[in-house]
Amino acid sequence: MHTRKSTIYTSGRDSLKTAIIKVWEHKNLIWVFAKRDIQVKYSQTYLGIIWSFFKPLLSLFIYVLFFGIVLKWQTGEVPYAVYVLSGLIGWNLFSYIVNNGVVSVHESSDIIKKIYFPKSILPFSKMLVGIVDALISLVLLLPLMLYYEVGMTWKIIFMPLVLLFNAICGLSISFLIAAISIKKRDILQVLPFLIHMAIWFTPVFLSTDVFPEQLHFFFSINPIANVIELWRWVLFDGVTFQWVWVINFFTTAILLLIGFYFYTYREDKFADFI
Repeated sequence: MHTRKSTIYTSGRDSLKTAIIKVWEHKNLIWVFAKRDIQVKYSQTYLGIIWSFFKPLLSLFIYVLFFGIVLKWQTGEVPYAVYVLSGLIGWNLFSYIVNNGVVSVHESSDIIKKIYFPKSILPFSKMLVGIVDALISLVLLLPLMLYYEVGMTWKIIFMPLVLLFNAICGLSISFLIAAISIKKRDILQVLPFLIHMAIWFTPVFLSTDVFPEQLHFFFSINPIANVIELWRWVLFDGVTFQWVWVINFFTTAILLLIGFYFYTYREDKFADFI
């Protein structure tokens, strides 16, 4: 005889383990929502997915023009254009996950009110879309490295771990802020401003040498700054590995679990506030 496995849903609060199991059972929805977002993102546009190539190139042009050519900022042995684009890969992925993961519940309010699924699926789907954009930026970086004769290192094998660290940084913040912003929507107005300000405190288009030495400690404990430096570590020679990156990886992973649990703890009330 064959027995059918059934899943029982109750009105009680899910444990962390149960919440993770529910996401795993609905993991196919992550790709479904991500595919929907990609289609919507480029629908009714003449250039389509080419915009994913154009946006990082435009940012690269602006940073190189003002900071590389006008201000003549130096970034050591790595050419400035290569340095900036390598930083934009990590930063754009982080900011995309945070900005879009936080508002994902509000964007999907119609679906949430009609059918049941773990709401934590939504930030995960935004993460997947952000990873696609990050890989596109990486494709742009490779010919730039060839042009400036910057060789690829064997450390490229660690790129999946760096990508994971990058996604964890974005998701940990996204889950926490999304759970709070359901009732405190003022956060949604302030968040874009904070993200724009935060880029000045991460080594995206400038090196830490620009800042006073007493401030370097804050860069070493800043997880997203660690991620960006890790991107450069796997791509270029001459970047020294820092063990604080490993410490911050596990610290951020713990923060992700806390944020994820807080999010799932409140998600049964989401439909009441959207």
